Amino acid sequence: MYYEVAYYHTDLFRAIGDEKNAGSRGHPVFSALLYAFCPMSAKWWLNGADPFIPYDVVWEAASDFASGITLKDALEKKREVPDLLGHVKKYIDVVTAYRKNHPYRSSELSPLFTGEEIEVTARAGYQAAFDKHFGGDWRNVLRFVRAWAFTIPDWRGDSEIQPGKYEYKFESVSVAFSVPRLSRRTLEWPAWNWRVKNGYALRIVLGMMANDNLQDQLRFALATKSNGYFGDVAEDGKAKRRVMPWEVTPQVYSFERQAGWAKPLNARFDVEKLVACIPDVAAIAEKSACLPLAALSHYKKCEHCGFQAMCFTRDRDVTPLVYESIKQDAEKFDRIIA
Repeated sequence: MYYEVAYYHTDLFRAIGDEKNAGSRGHPVFSALLYAFCPMSAKWWLNGADPFIPYDVVWEAASDFASGITLKDALEKKREVPDLLGHVKKYIDVVTAYRKNHPYRSSELSPLFTGEEIEVTARAGYQAAFDKHFGGDWRNVLRFVRAWAFTIPDWRGDSEIQPGKYEYKFESVSVAFSVPRLSRRTLEWPAWNWRVKNGYALRIVLGMMANDNLQDQLRFALATKSNGYFGDVAEDGKAKRRVMPWEVTPQVYSFERQAGWAKPLNARFDVEKLVACIPDVAAIAEKSACLPLAALSHYKKCEHCGFQAMCFTRDRDVTPLVYESIKQDAEKFDRIIA
């Protein structure tokens, strides 16, 4: 089942749209991360636009997996497709057998794999559930199952966590993102971790989803320099959000979304120097030209961008706003030169 999962940036748009980060428009961390993603997205956000959160089947599967429910309950009770459980079991068995007979990474993504069908008669009557829980596409049921049953266990294996040898748990976590000596609030950033216990020893693998094993340096640098994660603490009978220090220094990994690789941090910048540059990058986003570089050179990034509607029509034509924005930025430089 080869399908396009590359170039999702779900954590970025979820963090920006998270009510826990309300009031953070113009925050240097978000401005810099958006500018690194695509300068035009930073411009839309700084000018008051809010992102749409694109449907992301791998993210949805990881969220349910981390909640502790079973796959059966996730599909039967939460996502309302109980009669498809037989097809799900068949699909897992077929992929397991295919992997055994074709022992290379995620071999079921090969065009030669043909075991990803749910008959039309079985899908009948479930379109409302597909629209509500699976992005309108029945194929996402099997993609959800594949992420749950194979991709997440592949992440675990690449993180060197062996079943039966340690006590481990996969969790969602809100990582504290901040810049030292910057007098702005600490932001919550959605990520994932494996907590592994071996006797009294604790190991934390902090993972962020990546596309095609590419570790975007700014996001991973912020995760590396994070001093903790957010949790709810009871104060005066009320729950308050507070940064909880890491019990041990986490090992930062990328969790590749499609083939299921998990890779340790590969920093190409000096992490401390890069994080210290964030206010400068944010200033560039606020004061300089913000061209639609993703659309010009890497349009696949636009397909799951939270600001896609600002740049493209439903027919995927570039909107007049983009051309006008380029013109305005050019005039900005004319004024500087004059």
